[in-house]
Amino acid sequence: QTYASEISALVANSSFDLVLLGMGTDGHTASLFPQSPTGLDGDQLVVLTESPFRPHQRMSLSLPLINRAKKVAVLVMGRTKREITTLVSRVGHEPKKWPISGVVPLSGQLVWYMDYEAFLG
Repeated sequence: QTYASEISALVANSSFDLVLLGMGTDGHTASLFPQSPTGLDGDQLVVLTESPFRPHQRMSLSLPLINRAKKVAVLVMGRTKREITTLVSRVGHEPKKWPISGVVPLSGQLVWYMDYEAFLG
């Protein structure tokens, strides 16, 4: 609650200028994991999530907050990301299955930055 209040107070219209994300091999991003019950929709700015990896308890920006950003950049590196990169490029909007597919800025710009290994590996 405190972090969400700080964002509301400091960030105009709760819209960041830039959000920089990564992507896991399971399609998670920003500690929003597949089948996550929170953070994919609704009006919460910040959510508590459970990760299958350590640390298990995490705090994350919600997908609606991420999608209000003026620019979202996704950095993907390494051969281990090639399969999920290809998959995500072919699926539609399925954030419950692949949270990264729900990153669709409402009026901003989405840019993917990938190294050779992640793209063509």
